[in-house]
Amino acid sequence: MDFIAFYLLLLLLKSGSYAQSNAKAVLFTDPRLDVERCTHLFNNILNLPNFTNLKFQHISPIFLPALSTSPTPRELESQYKIIQNSTILVEIGPDYFYGPSYFPIQTGTNVAGVDRSRITVFDLTKDIQNKVLEAAVKHLTQNSDIVKLAYLYDDTETDIHPFTNMGNLGFMKNLIGKCIVLPLSEFDTPENALGKILIEGSYIIVLNVRQDAALKILRRAEEKNILLHPFHWIVFNAGVTLSGQQFNVDDTNFYAIEFSTNGNLQSFPELSDFSTSITPQDLICRDTAVKALLKVQSQLGQTVSDATYITSSFKADIQTWEFYSYVYTTQDTKSAYMVKITQDLQIEAGFQPLKSPPSRASLLQLMKKKGLRLGAIVVPPLITEETLENGTKNLRGPEITLAQELMKRLDVPYKITAYKEGTGIEHDGKWTGVFGNLERWDMDLLVGPLSDTYNRSASFRRTTPYQSYSYKFLLQPPFLKASMEIFQFVIAFDVYTWVMIFVAAVVVAGSLTLVHKISPNILSYSIHPSMIFVFGYLFQGVRTRSPNRASSQIVIVVWWFFCIILVIAFCANYAAYRSYTALRTLPNTLNTLLHQEYYKYSYIKGSNLELLMSTPLDPSVYALYVMINTKFDDVVPNTREQGINQTIRGGFALLDESPMIEYYARKHCLTTSEPLWYDTYVFYTPMLMPYFDILNEEIIRMKADGTIGKIFNQ
Repeated sequence: MDFIAFYLLLLLLKSGSYAQSNAKAVLFTDPRLDVERCTHLFNNILNLPNFTNLKFQHISPIFLPALSTSPTPRELESQYKIIQNSTILVEIGPDYFYGPSYFPIQTGTNVAGVDRSRITVFDLTKDIQNKVLEAAVKHLTQNSDIVKLAYLYDDTETDIHPFTNMGNLGFMKNLIGKCIVLPLSEFDTPENALGKILIEGSYIIVLNVRQDAALKILRRAEEKNILLHPFHWIVFNAGVTLSGQQFNVDDTNFYAIEFSTNGNLQSFPELSDFSTSITPQDLICRDTAVKALLKVQSQLGQTVSDATYITSSFKADIQTWEFYSYVYTTQDTKSAYMVKITQDLQIEAGFQPLKSPPSRASLLQLMKKKGLRLGAIVVPPLITEETLENGTKNLRGPEITLAQELMKRLDVPYKITAYKEGTGIEHDGKWTGVFGNLERWDMDLLVGPLSDTYNRSASFRRTTPYQSYSYKFLLQPPFLKASMEIFQFVIAFDVYTWVMIFVAAVVVAGSLTLVHKISPNILSYSIHPSMIFVFGYLFQGVRTRSPNRASSQIVIVVWWFFCIILVIAFCANYAAYRSYTALRTLPNTLNTLLHQEYYKYSYIKGSNLELLMSTPLDPSVYALYVMINTKFDDVVPNTREQGINQTIRGGFALLDESPMIEYYARKHCLTTSEPLWYDTYVFYTPMLMPYFDILNEEIIRMKADGTIGKIFNQ
């Protein structure tokens, strides 16, 4: 019994040793390959009829992991241990992380008389990618005088990515315009990268990213209506035509330059059972494995099979990469246009002719098919948001009615999104608020009471004005209590003057009494009649007969002269006071507002009016702006509601747009000024919006036939 157990143990050890001695491997040196997918693909290839003689040779793939920069001793030790494996018959792939500079060349194998082979192929270097992209960009920009190009590349694979050294994109220097280069790692999502590209205003977009990132960007671009003219697209080697996803690129210059089976996917059954989209890396791995297994057949003295490669062709061991050019994204589509490039950068490039801009009819059909995304600013009381009985939100206002009528006349479906964060301002070339959303193409048309300004017009396209308005100021007129208004006349003189007038009257009356005692008159001029006489002339009231004595008459003449001077002074002072009060309390022009002292005044902080007033075009307007920022900066309201409350309390005048001013004047019984200057309301779209002309032409027709007038007169 013990003998049998010992014998079985020897058999197990012998069979294990036999299995180890017969194990064979292929080493893939490209660390960017997906190990799981490539292993599955490798096994599928071994099951093909032309490799059945290798099926039972115990051949397996080995992959080198990526090294950090610079590699650590532990990484090098682990790498070297893999490379020393004697079962490896063929090493294949680029020399990014492997070669004589790191490790001694390995030649021995576990197969007698067979040395290890080293095949340096399938090295898609940055120089090769640059050369292909250079040819594509030159073709796409052949008719463009000024170019705005954005290049997004994937720097997340390894530190030795082909485009780490951006100096290799020197051909961009010959393009007149603005070129930006964006690494994908700077963005949380690929969609955010697209937002950055749109903010920069680029209309030629070059993507050199992996398939998943490229598909997300293209899907988002389709939602934003930028897979259309005037945008141009180059998508490099992202496997768009093998992804199974379809994009409508009929109306733009779209070039997908990539590895492809070019309509012959059924000829490669090893790719048929992949559960997810086939990627360019899968095709490279497939060709690499085929090249390696052919070499293994040769090493083992077997009949070498005929090879068909997808990504490359070989002539005397010189590899030529073969890319196909597509202008559509149909699954496994065919193309007669190719780009061939060798390792020494000899290139033959053929691309489809550029497309002409789409017609108005085709754009309108596309609008009807896809619909438009409308954005609206909630600006009470002009645009308000209310909750219906079913809980849904509903926007109301003349601008909303105008936008709905516009969509109805064009027969275009739409969705309106309400924004409450304010219009926003431009800062360092970027917009905040709702205009920031428009800049990122989160909407196709921004509707609302939006004034036409230089900054906005420089960044966005504006429709023809649909309504005119003016700028006014709103104020609360000052008032006195009824009991105080009766005695308002006393304001003509100060208290000291009034006291001295009464003192002078008493003195004159006393003087008249004294003179009467010395030289009596016919009439009695005792103290009481003298007081009546003096104050009667002072107030221009009832008068008595004058004295008949010369001494008394001299006193009376002096007093008469004093009275006439006093009346003239009173009338002049009171008239001046009334004029000054009117000027001070009820300003209705820029000059009267600027030169009064009763009211403080201001615009709303961050409003469009602030921007207009800060531009020194009109001296009076700019003088108001300077006054506000030097003398009244402590009362500048942050919101319209805050400004209205300050106005109601009195002593403050709010400068704002006339629709707002007139509404709040009626609501709170306030006073408005005459129009200070005029402006217009417009709608805005992104600068390169392909549907702009259709929308603008319809608004012009709506103005001409009176539709807009009816909407705003309701």
